[in-house]
Amino acid sequence: MANNFTTSINIIRDTERNFNYIPTPNAGQVVSQIVNDFKKGIRSFNIVGTYGTGKSSFLLAFEQSIKGEKRYFEPNFIENPKSDFIKIIGTYNSIIEEFSDIFGVNINKNRHENILSEIFNRYHSLGNNGILFLLLDEFGKFLEYASKHNPESELYFIQQLAEFCNNPKYNIILITTVHQSFESYAYSLSNTHKQEWTKVKGRFREITFNEPVEQLLYLASEHITENFENKESKSVIEKCLNLSVETKAFNFNNDFLGGIASKLYPLDIIAANTLTLALQRYGQNERSLFTFLESTDHTGLAKFNKRENPFYNLSCVYDYLNFNFYSFLTSRYSPDFSAWSSIRSAIENIERTFDVFINDYIKVVKTIGLLNIFSANGAVLDEDFLSSYLEIACGVSNSETIIKNLDSKNIIRFRSHSKRYILFEGTDLDIQTALIEAGNKISEVSDVTTLLNKYFNFSPVFAKLYSYETGTPRFFQFRISEYPMKQEIPEGEVDGYINLIFNTKFTSKNIEEVSNLQKEAIIYCFFENSTEIKDLLFEIEKIQKVIDENKEDKVAKRELENISDSQKRLLNHYITDSIYTGGKDIKWFFRGEEKTISNKKDFIKLLSQVCSIVYDETPIFKNELVNRHKISPSIHTAKRSYFKALANNWDKENLGFEDAKFPPEKTIYLSLLKENGISPIRENSIDVISINEDSSFYKLWKASENFIEEAKEETKNISDFVEILSQRPFKLKQGLIDFWIPTFLFLKRDDFAIFNEDSYIPYLSEENLELIAKYPQEYTIKAFDIEGVKLDIFNSYRTFLNQSVEEKFKNESFIETIKPFIVFYKQLPEYSKQTKRLSSTALKIRRAIATSKDPEETFFEDFPNALGLSLSTLQKDKSKLQIYTINLQNAVRELRTSYDELVKRFEEFICGEFVGKTVDFEEYKEYLQKRFKKLKKHLLLANQKTFVQRIDSSLDDKKAWLNSIAQAVTGKTLEVFTDEDEILLYEKFKAIILELDSLTNISKADIDELNEDVIGVKIDSFFSKIDPKVVRVPKSKSKEIEDLKNILKTQLGNDKTSNIAAVLNLLKELMQ
Repeated sequence: MANNFTTSINIIRDTERNFNYIPTPNAGQVVSQIVNDFKKGIRSFNIVGTYGTGKSSFLLAFEQSIKGEKRYFEPNFIENPKSDFIKIIGTYNSIIEEFSDIFGVNINKNRHENILSEIFNRYHSLGNNGILFLLLDEFGKFLEYASKHNPESELYFIQQLAEFCNNPKYNIILITTVHQSFESYAYSLSNTHKQEWTKVKGRFREITFNEPVEQLLYLASEHITENFENKESKSVIEKCLNLSVETKAFNFNNDFLGGIASKLYPLDIIAANTLTLALQRYGQNERSLFTFLESTDHTGLAKFNKRENPFYNLSCVYDYLNFNFYSFLTSRYSPDFSAWSSIRSAIENIERTFDVFINDYIKVVKTIGLLNIFSANGAVLDEDFLSSYLEIACGVSNSETIIKNLDSKNIIRFRSHSKRYILFEGTDLDIQTALIEAGNKISEVSDVTTLLNKYFNFSPVFAKLYSYETGTPRFFQFRISEYPMKQEIPEGEVDGYINLIFNTKFTSKNIEEVSNLQKEAIIYCFFENSTEIKDLLFEIEKIQKVIDENKEDKVAKRELENISDSQKRLLNHYITDSIYTGGKDIKWFFRGEEKTISNKKDFIKLLSQVCSIVYDETPIFKNELVNRHKISPSIHTAKRSYFKALANNWDKENLGFEDAKFPPEKTIYLSLLKENGISPIRENSIDVISINEDSSFYKLWKASENFIEEAKEETKNISDFVEILSQRPFKLKQGLIDFWIPTFLFLKRDDFAIFNEDSYIPYLSEENLELIAKYPQEYTIKAFDIEGVKLDIFNSYRTFLNQSVEEKFKNESFIETIKPFIVFYKQLPEYSKQTKRLSSTALKIRRAIATSKDPEETFFEDFPNALGLSLSTLQKDKSKLQIYTINLQNAVRELRTSYDELVKRFEEFICGEFVGKTVDFEEYKEYLQKRFKKLKKHLLLANQKTFVQRIDSSLDDKKAWLNSIAQAVTGKTLEVFTDEDEILLYEKFKAIILELDSLTNISKADIDELNEDVIGVKIDSFFSKIDPKVVRVPKSKSKEIEDLKNILKTQLGNDKTSNIAAVLNLLKELMQ
C-alpha cells in the first residue's frame, strides 16, 4: 500500500493508478450536492478548498466511481449513463489557447464557437443517455493568468463555457477546482473588471471543500487500521481516551473520539488531535496528513522508538514536527515562533541542569509545550493529568518526581488560575510572595465601577427577535455605573442600555423607583452583593502593583501579565454568567417592574420586549441594505439613482424603472413606497398624496405631516425632523432616515417652502434631495397658514402679476406668486440694489425683498409696513387694499426703472454741458466724435486714448455705448455704480473733455513735429482771466531751456506748495 502513496495527485497522470482513497462524509456531501443541483438544471460547479484538502484526489475518485471502476461514491445522475471525461490541468496560460490546442482549433475566426462545437461533438458522440464531464483541476492558474493578460477576452470565454454547459437540454457537466474564492484572483483589476468577474462567478455553483479536523482524524484512523497492527490492550487505549475527555483539551465530540480511539493506535488520542491541528496550521491539511502516515523517517509513525514510547505520543509529535517543519517553525513568520523557542530553550535548560532521566524530563517539556499551543483555553492540564499521561502514553514511570524537579528548577510552573502547567523561563522574583506582600500595600476595593469599566469588556448585544420581525437592527450597550442612568438617551447605533449598577448604599427599591420613571430603552441590572467581584478586582490590582514594582524583570512581567489576563477573563466570565444565569444577588428592572432572567435566552428575549414597548411606532422595513446605521458605498450610489428617479420620473409608473430589472434603487422604491401604498403620481396639483392606514409606516407618516404642520407656526430646521425620527417612539436607523426625509419632503413639496441657508429653493431637484440627506442642518422649511385678509392680499399680488385669483391657498400658487419678486430682485443691476436716489417707499420695499427670510412675513407684514399700513388696518378697511396694491406697483416700478433713470441723467449731462440742447443718442454721439476728430491720437496719454476710442466706437446700443464711456472715465460700468460714482463720473468727464479740447487746439495748429515742441498752457483763476496759450519752441533750444530750468530749480525752497504757487504766478505774468 505504501507504494501507492504520493504527495499529490495528477488527474491525468494517475488515471489508471490504483491509489488508496478514503471517502469522507464531506466528500460524499459534495457528490450529493452536484447530483442534486444537476437534477435542478445546474451544470457548472466550482469546488473551492485550500491547499492539500484532497480536491484532485476527489476528482479522480469521482471519475473512478462514475466509470464503475471503484465504488467510492454512488452518484446517480441519469439511468444507464454512457460517460466520458475531458480532463484539463490548469497552467499559467490562456485558457483559450489551452482549449484550442486540446480540441485542435487552429483558426482564430469564431474560435470560441469552434471550441464549444468540438465539446458538443464529443458529447453527441456518446449517443442516448450520454453524459460528458469536463474536469478543470487547478482552474485558478487560468484565472490568475486571465487577471493579468487580456481579462475581457479570457473571462468572456469562461462565461461562454459555463453558459454552454449550463444548458439543461444537454448532460455536459463542468467541474473546476480552485484554492481560493473566485474574486480573490481579481484583486488587482479595476472596479469595472471586478464586477465582470463577479458576474462570471455567478454562472458557477460554488461548493466548499475543506475537510474539518474530525475528517482528518477519521482519514488517519481508516489508514492506520489498514496499515498498522494494533497490539495494545483496549483498557490502556481507553485510559488515554478518558484522559482526553476529562481534561477537555480539545473541543471534539466524545462519542466520535470513542469510535476512532482504538483505530488510531499507535497514536494516542491526545497526540492525534494535536498532530491534525498542527498539520492544518503548518502544513497542507490532508496532503500533510498522508505524508505523515506514509513517512519513513525516524520520527514517523512507522519507525518511532516503540521500546521507550508505549504510544506515538506528544513527545513523538514534537519530534516529527520539528524534523519536517523546522525551517518554518524557526522562522519569525511562524505564528507560534515564541512558543517553539520556549520549548527549545527549556530543553537546553534541562540538558544543563540534570544528569539523569534527561529524556523523561524532555518528554515533559515537549508535552507541556505542545498542549499550551494547541489545547483549548479551558483545558485542565494539572499534575494529575500530566503524571497520568506521561506514565500511560510516554512510558515515564517516575512522572510525579520528574514534574516536581522541573518545577523546583523553575523550568515549568503551574498556573492555578488557568489550571495548567506552562514552560517557565525563570526569574528571581517569588511571584506568590510578591502578590501576598502587594495585598498588604493596597487598600480594599471600594470603587467597583471605575475598576470594572477599566477591566470589563463586553460587546453590544443584538435584539434578535425584534430585529427579525421589524427589519430594524437593535443593539444594546452595557454601561457600568455607581448610580442608575437617568438622563442618557440612546444615540446613533446604540438603541438601548443595560445598566449594571454596583452600589452598596442602594436597595432594589431605589432601582425600581428610578426604573419606573425611565422612558428610554434602559434595563437596570442591580448587583446586591458584589463581594466576589471585589475579590477578583483586588487580585487584579495586586498583580498590577507587582508589575509596577518589577518593570525591569521581563520574565516576571510577562508571567504576571498572563496571570492578570487570566483574572480579567475570569472577571468577565463571572459577570457574564451572573447576568445570563440569573444569579441570586442580581435584580433586573424595566419600567418599574422586576424581570426574571434564568438564562441567556430570557435575556435576549427581554431585549426584544423592551424594543417593542419603547419603539412601538417603528415601521416594519425589511431592507437590510438601507435599514442600518451606516449604508455601504454601493447603496450611496443607489440612493443617488433613487433620488434622480424620484425627482425626474415621479409622474411615471414605478418611477420609470424597467419591469424586468431590479437594481437596488428600484428595490428601495418598492419596499419604501409601493408596498405602503404611497404613490408620487398626481393627476393635478390639488390631489393629496396619502398612505394606507394599515401600513406600518402610517404613524411615521402622521408624525412627518405633523412636522410640516408645526412649520406653520415657525420656521423648522430639517435637523429637527431628523431628531424626531432618531428618538423614541421611532428611533429609525440613519440609513432609513436619509431616504425617508428627502422622499417625504418631495412628496409634500407643495405644502411648504424650503430654504438653504436663507436662500429659497423653488423646486426640489435630485441634487437638493441628496444634500438634504447629507446636510439637514443647512435646510429649513416654512409652511403657510393663509386665509381671510391674508388671502385677499395674496390675491392682490396675483392680480398685480397677471395671475389667476385663488379661492384657497396652495403652496404651489404661493411659489408661483413669490418667485417673480425674488427673480425680479436678483435681476436688478447692482446700482438699483444700493442707490438711495429712490423714494422712501421704494427703499423700504427693496429692503423687505433683499432681507426676506420668511416669504409669509415678507408678503403680509414687511410689504404693508413699508407702505405705511398693517395687516390689522387692511383687515378693518379692505378699501385700502386697492390703494396698497397701486402703491406697491409704483414702488416696484421705481426700483425697476432706477437704472434707466441713471442712464437718462448721464445723457442729460452730456447734452446740457456740451451739446447745449437735448438731442437723441445718435446726434450727441456724432457731436462728440466730430469734436475730437482732428486730435493727433498717437500723442495721447493711455486714458485719453481709451476715452477717444470709446467715443469713436461703432456701438449702436445706447446703454452699451454709455457704459463703455463711463468705464473709460471711472473704471466702472453704470450697472455697478454707487451714488458717489455718479458725481465722480460728471467731474471726471468734464476734466477729460477739457484736456482733449486743449489738445485739439494744439492739433489744429500748423506744427512741424520734427523740429519743434508744442505745449498748451491754461491757467484758471477766480480773480483774473488768462487766455490759454500755445507755446512753440524749436527743438534746437532744448539744451538752453533745460539749463534755465535747472537754474530756476536751484532758487526753489523746501515747501512744495510755495514752489508751485511761485512758479504759477511767474507763469501768469509771462502769459499776460
